[in-house]
Amino acid sequence: MEWYKALDERIGRDLPDLRMTAEEPMSRHTSFRVGGPARRMAFPASGEQLVLLVSLARECGTRPLVIGNGTNLLVPDAGLDRLVICTSEMNSLEKTGKTTIRAAAGVPLARLADFAQKNGLAGLAFAHGIPGTVGGGVCMNAGAYGGELKQVLRSVTALFPEEGVRTLSVPELDLGYRHSL
Repeated sequence: MEWYKALDERIGRDLPDLRMTAEEPMSRHTSFRVGGPARRMAFPASGEQLVLLVSLARECGTRPLVIGNGTNLLVPDAGLDRLVICTSEMNSLEKTGKTTIRAAAGVPLARLADFAQKNGLAGLAFAHGIPGTVGGGVCMNAGAYGGELKQVLRSVTALFPEEGVRTLSVPELDLGYRHSL
């Protein structure tokens, strides 16, 4: 059985509330508006859905491609014979302490910067002009105008397919110029 048919069955049984599409044009999800269809595209709304989805995908024999809002992503016109996971619906954002914000992977960096400013927090102004999301921004240590995420991060909770969910400190992330663990 093809991986996507097996995945469809598992999603229907184990993640019935997950929004998933078949043959989704990637041109709808990239900043350059190019790209053929993804065999399957899923839009988890929570970290819990994401963890289960990645596990099911691996059991069905596919390695997912995780994207945010598709900034600077080029997809071939022939499409992708794989599962694409879009984090755009994982967009929770909350102030959790006097100087702490918790932001999900799909939160646009501009929205995060606005939220920080409206809550009297400094340090994220550099992020306002970056078109990516928190997840991608952390992955590449996004920066501009002399600032970068490693200067404002305290910790990151991330999914490692082989290890599960881990919370890492900034030193553990090994952040450098457009680099992370």
